[in-house]
Amino acid sequence: MSDNHTINMDQMLSTLPGGLLRIALDDELTIMYASDTFYELIEMDSSKQTKLPKSIFKTVYSADIIFYTQQIAANKQKKDNQFLLFYRVLQKNGSLKWIMINGSKTDEVYQKQNKTYPIYFCMALDVSEHMLGYRKIEQELDYYRTIMELSKELYFEYVIATDTLTFTELFREVFGKESQFKDFSKRLEKTKLIHADDLPAVIKTFKSIMSGKKQAILEFRMITKDGEMSWYICYASIIFDENKNPFKVVGKLSLIQTKQEDKKTAPKVQLDNLTQVYTEDCAKDMVADSMLNQDSDVISALFLCEVRNYKGLNEVIKIVEGENVLVSIAKILKGLFRRSDVIGRMGLGDFMIYMKDISSDRIAYDKAEYICREVDELFSYDYNKNSVSISIGIALIKGSADYSGVYSNAKSALVMAKKDNKSSFEIFYPSLGSK
Repeated sequence: MSDNHTINMDQMLSTLPGGLLRIALDDELTIMYASDTFYELIEMDSSKQTKLPKSIFKTVYSADIIFYTQQIAANKQKKDNQFLLFYRVLQKNGSLKWIMINGSKTDEVYQKQNKTYPIYFCMALDVSEHMLGYRKIEQELDYYRTIMELSKELYFEYVIATDTLTFTELFREVFGKESQFKDFSKRLEKTKLIHADDLPAVIKTFKSIMSGKKQAILEFRMITKDGEMSWYICYASIIFDENKNPFKVVGKLSLIQTKQEDKKTAPKVQLDNLTQVYTEDCAKDMVADSMLNQDSDVISALFLCEVRNYKGLNEVIKIVEGENVLVSIAKILKGLFRRSDVIGRMGLGDFMIYMKDISSDRIAYDKAEYICREVDELFSYDYNKNSVSISIGIALIKGSADYSGVYSNAKSALVMAKKDNKSSFEIFYPSLGSK
């Protein structure tokens, strides 16, 4: 009965697609037991072979030793009691065979040189055909990845469910940022990678796609890691799942090589060292470009601000509070205006703010009122003659306009505002004059 049972077990083992193993998880994967089918798998005859390998390591193709070592280290770190190993063996005909060993941890242990190693019960399979197919796919993916990198186009994928946008690695090289953006819909409104004037259109297009628009094409400027402004054209298409529900957006950003001259020679974005707002030249160029390309129905406002008597107070503030008056006022402006608005320092105590696409002139009134109030309350010393104030001249425009003309109108309004010794503002309407 016992002999028959042994014969039946041997017959059952011989019908299995691979070999059975009991191995210890030490560095060499010591073989505690191996079925005949395992040795047949690696082209060894256990009945004729005088010296069988005592470990899996002895069967590994020499070129795979590093790959093998990395997998052993990873298996030792695993917490799920599972074991998985891929490696190649050199066959007698000179070809290579891929072996997969997969198994589970047992309650047994192996003692070796005062150390204890867990024992795993595993099955070994010939996976050469699958691995060759996998490697072929991997090579094809690597080929297409290389082609995409050489094309200098920024391919992207946006997964709607996770709100995650992922670019190809070229994105990091061009913009100096991570190529994956989580919580993208929230971060888009605050991004500084997209030119402030173009950001509203980008947000509008993104929302239209999320509302069901299948495809979109849009041109906008992006700021590279070197501070250069480059024009890109974005192609985006929505992808639907098997239930016809939208689940991702795919597309690419292509650098526009031939564009209008003013766009090709866009200046570098430069910040004032003290206040960290745009420098005078940078602000002028950004505002002039935006005004020139403004749509006919869009209303915008240009603010010219002059901080008065700040030099005298600045010495007091440095001593009393350790701050700089202009830095504090710049913080007020940056906190009040949108990220898409342009704030620049135009002189020692002069600032310019450009608000594009406002709903009404009331917005300009409210902003100017707030600035005057905040500056008056910023450093309040009732019994000191050194009190800081701010004068503001505002010019409103509708549609495309020339920067020099609008600036002149705002300057005229500023002259009127400066007639008041306290903080005040005046607004210039093109059709009505100063008001």
